[in-house]
This record gives sequence, C-alpha cells and structure tokens, in this order.
Amino acid sequence: MPLLLILLLLIPTVTFGQSGSSTDIGDTSFYNFDTFSGSRQSVGKTDFYNFSDGSSTTRNNVGSTDFYSGSTPRLSGSTNTIGETTFGTWQDGTTSTHQSIGGTTFHNFSDGRNCTSNRLGSTTFTNCP
Repeated sequence: MPLLLILLLLIPTVTFGQSGSSTDIGDTSFYNFDTFSGSRQSVGKTDFYNFSDGSSTTRNNVGSTDFYSGSTPRLSGSTNTIGETTFGTWQDGTTSTHQSIGGTTFHNFSDGRNCTSNRLGSTTFTNCP
C-alpha cells in the first residue's frame, strides 16, 4: 500500500477525477497518472520515490509504522497500520484512512478526496472520481 499512498498524496486537491496505474517489476515500481509519473526503488525496508514534477520522498518502515521524509509537506508524515486499516498524518495538515476490503482498497482523505484501488497481477489500477 505505501506506493499507492504516495501516489494519491500527489493528486492535487483541486483536481479530482485522476486515474492511473502502477506496475511492479522486481524491487522497482513504475506508475503513470493523468498529470504525473514516477518510480519507486526499494532497498531493504526503505523506499525511494522520484516524481516527474521533481518532488521526491523516502519511506522507512519500523514495525507497523511508515515514516515519510519528502521534499514537500504533502509528502512528509507517517502512517500506522492496525489490522487492515492504515491511518496517515501528513505535515500539510491532511489525514487519511486506507482500508482494504476484498480486492479493493478505499482511500479517504480529510480534504475530501476519495479513491479506490484494485490490483490485477503486478498492476494496480486507481481511480479518484
């Protein structure tokens, strides 16, 4: 879920209706949304994200908590997973909840964005109506 979480944070709050996909190939993921693209490289418990708009963030995992250190407040914060639900707190003041039910993950943000993600093989399809 961390890759999708970071992708969803990049979607501008004024632009709803974003859609896209990500594909995992080994320890690297490539993704393409309506207005941005990028990649993630995993090394141990650390993920390095680079985006087409020049922003970046690093995720470090400690137990059930992920810590994000990004180039913008939107990409900095932490998440804590309890069971099937992940709770996020971001330095731009946004909070988020991510819950997997069956094959669908529901992403809800305090700024009103609501997205769904579905995984098919190594590809994840995400829609933010």
